[in-house]
Amino acid sequence: MFVIGFFFLGLLLIGLQTTLFMVHPFWTAAPDFYFVLVAYLAYRHDVLRSLIILFPLSLIFDVLSGVLLGMYPALFILGFLLLKFMASRLPVRESLYQVPMIGVSYLLVSWLVYVFMSFAAPSSLVAWSWPVMLLRAGFVILCAFPLFRFFEFFSRRIQGKFSTLRKMRIRSGNRYRE
Repeated sequence: MFVIGFFFLGLLLIGLQTTLFMVHPFWTAAPDFYFVLVAYLAYRHDVLRSLIILFPLSLIFDVLSGVLLGMYPALFILGFLLLKFMASRLPVRESLYQVPMIGVSYLLVSWLVYVFMSFAAPSSLVAWSWPVMLLRAGFVILCAFPLFRFFEFFSRRIQGKFSTLRKMRIRSGNRYRE
């Protein structure tokens, strides 16, 4: 159920990213929701289930908005493995370092794709601009905070570990006072 639920959630994010939030292909302020999903799966879940979710979604994303076939699967699998490696090397698992690492890995993976694309298809390449890429990485970081909370809620809901929003009442020692 987990794989199916996150697959359809990923489809929704891909649909939002490629239609509603993408005014034109070179729009600077386009948020990259799918990379946040990649980061969430890299931080919180095991490799096998995450790759089962990410590989078909990256192929769908590649068909919808790819310039060079196979670029997006390589991009997102590389980003997933990079974040998984960096998360395993951190001494503190649940920290505020995870969200800035998403921005750093987004910049690194984008740069690697730019270098690869400069050799593979130089005619379809957009000029690299540090202010634009830093702005996009900032959008990824800003989107990561609310999306991580939503993904945690969704994951708990799917796995049946959902607790109500009201807090548990602390009982007093007197059973007649309740």
